[in-house]
Amino acid sequence: MKKNILFINGIPDDRKMLIQKINKNGLIKWRGKGGANLSYFLKNDLFDQYDIVFDLKGTQELPRQMIHAVFNQISDADTHKNVLKKADSFYKTVSKHVPFFNPPANVMNTTRDNIYRLLQGVDKLHIPKTVKIQPKSPSDIYNTVEKEHFEFPVIFRQAGDHGGISTVKIDDKTEQFYAFPLDGRDYYLTQFVETAKNKIYAKYRLVVVNGEVFIRHVIYGREWMVHAGSQIEEQEISNYKKSVSKHFLTEIKPLIQPTIDQIYYRIGLDYFGIDCHIDNNMNLLVFEINANMNVFTKSKNSVFTKHIEMARQALINMLIKGKK
Repeated sequence: MKKNILFINGIPDDRKMLIQKINKNGLIKWRGKGGANLSYFLKNDLFDQYDIVFDLKGTQELPRQMIHAVFNQISDADTHKNVLKKADSFYKTVSKHVPFFNPPANVMNTTRDNIYRLLQGVDKLHIPKTVKIQPKSPSDIYNTVEKEHFEFPVIFRQAGDHGGISTVKIDDKTEQFYAFPLDGRDYYLTQFVETAKNKIYAKYRLVVVNGEVFIRHVIYGREWMVHAGSQIEEQEISNYKKSVSKHFLTEIKPLIQPTIDQIYYRIGLDYFGIDCHIDNNMNLLVFEINANMNVFTKSKNSVFTKHIEMARQALINMLIKGKK
């Protein structure tokens, strides 16, 4: 018998969403941050999908279909605090009866400062020191740098932003933070760690499904903040990517899996991503760990397509067969 999987999304705390389309029946198609957004990419003939968007009200009508498993797609602990609490109440009731993937309470623990605390002492893993602050002036920031024994440069970013938005590297005390609203909202300070090799930076995106690690991509750039829009597109770099794709399963995965096992055990999520640097000794320097990363969106001519499909199939298998 086909299983019915319920996928949960949620309204962000600021209630801001992008309305993409409203059909003639009044059904709204919307897009918002803070969700893993996996259900669209997992369509198959093995199970039927049902979706619900948790709002910020106390009670809410649930789908009337028989549900065999639940996947929590709410994935940003900074922007979805309230709806994660609601999802956690739902989890405490439903998980007694059906498998529940990515428990909301564990998602709530994936803020950058919590990840730093949770993963200390894991062999071959380095998490740069990170603290959460609520500054109202530049002096508040510099006082924290001194009090917490940071060394310049440090990274300053607004909580809940991703992809390099609202992020700056502070090299000394001359930064005035004119572009940032210092009104008591949450920001993170993170110790900067130099990773460039021959003046080129590399960022790996790993995907962990049911404890098993896969690679989504590696991108290279000449600036410390590497992202898709700033990556180098040269033949030598293309060859590096092909080499990583070719050797990941045989030469990289077996050596980093023990480290991944410890991360998986400590954070307690069934699905999440890791942005990191991997050195020649297979040490991981973590930039970010959460369930909120783009994984299954298609990239043109990607040499990692087969790896992305392996992660997708592993996720489908987990939803059908359950946790390991």
